[in-house]
Amino acid sequence: MNAMNINLTDALIAQIIAGLKPVIVATVQNSVKDTKSDSRPYLNRTDMAKYLGVSQSTVSAWVAIGLPVAIIDGRKLYGKKTVTQWLKEHEITTETPSQHQKTPKSPQLLQ
Repeated sequence: MNAMNINLTDALIAQIIAGLKPVIVATVQNSVKDTKSDSRPYLNRTDMAKYLGVSQSTVSAWVAIGLPVAIIDGRKLYGKKTVTQWLKEHEITTETPSQHQKTPKSPQLLQ
């Protein structure tokens, strides 16, 4: 295997560092911001929708069928723990094909 060496000048290294520094700083700042927002025990509808990976209208629809919500001074807040528990209570297990009572249908032949 042949090794390839690349020699960079000090000026080019400084330019690369200068270009990467804002990207690294922004990435770290965003990570810190995300960590702070994730540590909040209660979220508004927008953040709860993001947390669950669904739309805001889905969160509202789920509230209509029982998703827990705290209403304080007209503001709705969703507790991550209670919402997670509610979702767990609504989990179902699906049957695997071997658990089905019916016999599988034979493929239909085209005529």
